[in-house]
Amino acid sequence: MPEPINISASRGASILGVNQWKTPVESWLEICESRRPGFAAENGYKLPEPPDNAAIRWGKAFEDSICELAQSEQNKDIILREKLYKKGEFLTCHIDGMFCKIGGNSTDKDYLHEGKTTTIFSYREKWGEPGTDRIPREYMIQVQHQMMCTGKDRAVVSVLVFPNSTEDWEKIGHTIIKDADGYLINNEKISNFMWCKDWAHTLSQMGYFHQYEIAENKELQDLMIEKYTEFWQNNVLKETPPEITDYEDIKLLCPEPSGTIVVNEQVEKWAAEYKDITKEIGTGGDLSKRKKQLKVLILDYCRQYDNKFDTILDDDSLEKFIIRDRSGKKLFQYNGKVMR
Repeated sequence: MPEPINISASRGASILGVNQWKTPVESWLEICESRRPGFAAENGYKLPEPPDNAAIRWGKAFEDSICELAQSEQNKDIILREKLYKKGEFLTCHIDGMFCKIGGNSTDKDYLHEGKTTTIFSYREKWGEPGTDRIPREYMIQVQHQMMCTGKDRAVVSVLVFPNSTEDWEKIGHTIIKDADGYLINNEKISNFMWCKDWAHTLSQMGYFHQYEIAENKELQDLMIEKYTEFWQNNVLKETPPEITDYEDIKLLCPEPSGTIVVNEQVEKWAAEYKDITKEIGTGGDLSKRKKQLKVLILDYCRQYDNKFDTILDDDSLEKFIIRDRSGKKLFQYNGKVMR
């Protein structure tokens, strides 16, 4: 049986609510399921799907190439690739590697390496000047987490910037292929392929490879430990979901709703505000954010109500929530995917 997963460096930003790709609820579900297989099914939850998108595929394909560029830039070797470190009851991390002198072994003077890929659009928005510590928040959390686990006080983050989006490249026929000698980019439409390492070196020569210096931040690390401990004790050990702030979390925690729910005055107010906003806006702006927040508040109320009380089942609500106000008027319905 595999060892249960804990709070890893990649989950740290998620648990702290600063990861745009994963919510605290998703990390909580993954951790609880690994600690007690069958946990999700027992509670009627749906496990998050393993992520698979162009950014992940291209990022994986360029990992070795980024290490090669990083070694050349620092005039160091990178060792201990993907080594697992553990700290305390619940902290773990796999590192991208550790810089050390060429031909040397690990010493106290070694420092961490973390490699990333991004697009030019995201780079301009989220990254600062090379050589500084201005990196995206989720990556700062990840690196500080690795420092806590390894005991290192310095890291270099390397980033290879793609001048176009990976989704657009795949749309025009570029695909990632892995063979025994490494990763290639292939385009069957024009009968052309190129090694990822050659692409990486070309991009580096064009000025699309940068490095950032990250120092240990004890104040931030102490805050991270405090939040991690709260999450572990209050959510993981008690098997209680963290605060829900995203509509996708509702779909995971309530994938098969049923019953007619008569809501209270507060939910009626949320529903009225939701409908007013719907009349006024399209899909963008602050009002759109408020609309999504109201949807989460309404459905989370229904989810928790369904867990605590016997809901009313009729022919119309066997496979969905029917949400009514106190006078019996139908406000919304939710089938596990869509609220309307």
